[in-house]
Amino acid sequence: MRRARPREFTVLGFSRAKAEYVLELAHSDLDLDGLAHLPDDEVIEALMSVRGLGRWTADWFLARHLARPEAWPAGDLGVRKAVSAFYADGRPLSTEEVRAMGERFAPFQNLSAQFLLAGMRMGG
Repeated sequence: MRRARPREFTVLGFSRAKAEYVLELAHSDLDLDGLAHLPDDEVIEALMSVRGLGRWTADWFLARHLARPEAWPAGDLGVRKAVSAFYADGRPLSTEEVRAMGERFAPFQNLSAQFLLAGMRMGG
């Protein structure tokens, strides 16, 4: 089997670092389908064990791929801006502040994040 190289991804617009992370994930032993059977905290831990994957990726994986109702991508800039606009009079919020504010939407943080993002697209 031919092994891809980072330079093959950079022509597609990936940075060299992102290309390396994609290849790292592709060559990892991570069972993406198997993650569906784990609790959220274990999914986050498993994903973050792969070089280049952080909490942002783990939160969006939980939200979009696994459709977990309590997934709350608090580190996403768009989510932070939306929470700021709708719940903090536009005051800039840290990821930690937004993560804590997610409790108000329990147990529907994922759906709430989608509506907040949509609300910002509609003119916030």
